[in-house]
Amino acid sequence: MLRSRLACALATGLLAACDAGGQAPAMPEGGHRDGLAVGAPDMSRCMNISGALEAEHEGQWGYTVEFRHIDAIAQAGFDTIRLPVRWSAHLGAGNRIDPVFLARIDDIVDHALSRGLTVIVDVHHFEAFMADPAGRLPQLQAIWRQLAEHYADYPDSLVFELLNEPTDRVSAAQVNTVNARLLETVRAVSPDRWVILSSARWNNIEGLVQTEVPAQDPRVMTTVHYYSPFDFTHQGAPWSNRSRTGLEWGGPADEAELARDFDIVARYAQAQNVPVLLGEFGVYYEVPEHLRARWAGAVREAAEARGLAWCYWGFGTTLRAYDRRAEAWIPEMREALVGSD
Repeated sequence: MLRSRLACALATGLLAACDAGGQAPAMPEGGHRDGLAVGAPDMSRCMNISGALEAEHEGQWGYTVEFRHIDAIAQAGFDTIRLPVRWSAHLGAGNRIDPVFLARIDDIVDHALSRGLTVIVDVHHFEAFMADPAGRLPQLQAIWRQLAEHYADYPDSLVFELLNEPTDRVSAAQVNTVNARLLETVRAVSPDRWVILSSARWNNIEGLVQTEVPAQDPRVMTTVHYYSPFDFTHQGAPWSNRSRTGLEWGGPADEAELARDFDIVARYAQAQNVPVLLGEFGVYYEVPEHLRARWAGAVREAAEARGLAWCYWGFGTTLRAYDRRAEAWIPEMREALVGSD
């Protein structure tokens, strides 16, 4: 199992990691965390449980989380699940989280932990915050205050991710401010829990390298999402406006671009002395399986070669690795991610 210092990427409008001249994007100067002893959570191979709880209501998008699927993830050799949750759709008076909904999350988290999995819980699709970050920050703080208090006694294998894919009116500078405010909220209750900071620009590479890391907190991570080239990974996906299909990926030029992108991530992680989570990567399910598997396997290998853990998007919906009708892993995708039986 990978337990590297550089630990475990849907990004519409993904920006290139390098500009037209081939220069890497600018990143904050390192050095302020050089003396900090930094580890990483116990995770390396992760699966996103997508298409369920990030809908306004679980099941609205055709999938409801099933415990047998969590079992299948553990049995296949994954050690972590990421649970994207639209908490903002379940707030009542005083920004209190609906207790029935919170109990549902508890059941899923408890089951996954009982199977030896690490669990990442995030705030997903908070669209109102993206449109009005200053006005909605108190809501986001209220969510994290409640979650920190509710899960205060849970083990280290429960990890918090503060905000998924900031975009719209949320600038990189605002992301850094929001990270600091939310981290302060969590740390008031849980000084030692692993927390994943957000990065700007849909969590892409350009956003990652603008992410500031607190100087004195050894138990934070940053995150990056990777869907490049977007024209390939999202070809034919109805929400992506990528109607052109038949695109392929592979060969020296594509592999060199992938390597350059992940070298930027690795340099950032080393300079900032912080583990980085490859929190999402995936290919639309209508792309031929051998091409999906070729890309996914290459991204996984690029991440692992640089000591990064990773989290595939996603389990059984539009970028799936598991066929829910057959109740079986898609062979090419399983091989690409965790190998064959």
